[in-house]
Amino acid sequence: MSLTALISNISRGSLHDGKGIRTVVYFKGCNLRCRWCHNPEALSRKKDILYAPVKCIGCGKCASVCPEHHGFNGKEHTYFRKDCRRCGSCAEICPTGALSVCGKEMSVEEVFAEIKKDRHYYAASDGGVTLSGGECLLQADFCAALLKKCRAEKIHTAIESAFFTDEKNMEKVLPFVDFVFADLKIADPQKHRRYTGGDNKKIIENIRIMSSTVKEATIRIPVIPGVNDGEEDMEALGKIIGSFADGIKSVELLKYNILASSKYASLGKEYCSFGAETQSNEKMEILKNALRKIVKNIPVFFERS
Repeated sequence: MSLTALISNISRGSLHDGKGIRTVVYFKGCNLRCRWCHNPEALSRKKDILYAPVKCIGCGKCASVCPEHHGFNGKEHTYFRKDCRRCGSCAEICPTGALSVCGKEMSVEEVFAEIKKDRHYYAASDGGVTLSGGECLLQADFCAALLKKCRAEKIHTAIESAFFTDEKNMEKVLPFVDFVFADLKIADPQKHRRYTGGDNKKIIENIRIMSSTVKEATIRIPVIPGVNDGEEDMEALGKIIGSFADGIKSVELLKYNILASSKYASLGKEYCSFGAETQSNEKMEILKNALRKIVKNIPVFFERS
């Protein structure tokens, strides 16, 4: 029987998830709950119904197949999420895409077929495939099988992971990975637990193991206002990074933004805002320098705006 995984999206032509032009496969399901998460549609390990009111024309077709969860006052539509089985029948009949299903069960062969469509772009740009999420390592057997196929076809492979997982999942996947993005968020264990729902002890130990296994990895630090955007926060993270092995080749600081707010609305979830503005280049430069004081031999960078 072919392995399958629940995929939230396959994004072709990405320029921000590894070198060159890449296809990014987003796996559904994550065991952390970072308050600033930019992919809330990938958190659940089940399918989700997304609702975009701006696309609704009030045709009533959704109510014709599921009157229990769709109501109309004139042409004003209300989607009642409670006890919804997420079968997707309403999304199938919606003519405008106001209702859609996030999450598709796909086989290794089906995902690989999508990846192969852009092989000529990978070859021309030194690009490849990146597995992301959610947390791709939670579906380790699938990831290993898919990356093994990519390796056999000489397609460059990468993963993005928070490494909040069992070591056995890493052991399955890392042998087929050329490059790793590893999320490292907060140094203080209690604060990390408060803002992400998980202990960072396992994460730090797993990244330490990974850094001695792979040839090239980048640590990514999401800079969140009021959470980890102080110089002392960067210095504490720098001490942790300094304990990793030679596989860590760079550190990237990610500016905060509010682009995910519409995703939360489409899921019927409340968006946790940490402010309306992103950090200035000047602020990021200060944080970069604070980190570099501790991590002297590893390049630190951020994307300027």
